[in-house]
Amino acid sequence: MSSALHEQPYLESWRWMSRQIRCALDPDEPRLIEHYLAEGRYLSCCTATSPWTVAETSFRLLLDTATDIALPWHWRSVCLDQAWRPLREMERLSLCQCRLRRWQRYTWQIATCELQPSIPLIDLLQGHSHDQDTY
Repeated sequence: MSSALHEQPYLESWRWMSRQIRCALDPDEPRLIEHYLAEGRYLSCCTATSPWTVAETSFRLLLDTATDIALPWHWRSVCLDQAWRPLREMERLSLCQCRLRRWQRYTWQIATCELQPSIPLIDLLQGHSHDQDTY
């Protein structure tokens, strides 16, 4: 069996979990993030997927989710609280200057990240007045 065939089911599972996290499909299940990170660790150690790519993708996913004001506040907070984990892995993998600079940029982003309040659910359901057609 080729490496790509062996990798595909795990990669698809990891991608599906990333969509669940990014869209807050199960915001009351913080263990999803642990499962996602564990699947990423498996991908990077047991398949041809680059450990740096897994760590960077995981970090970006968690930080982007944390800063998305359309998602529930508690889910965003959990994502921000867990973003240090792939960031720590990127530090370990920063063996060249370009990666070290990227890691430093990411550490600055997380250090200066201020979560804005989430959009109230009622506003999400009703939309904004400028979104509605006026005839």
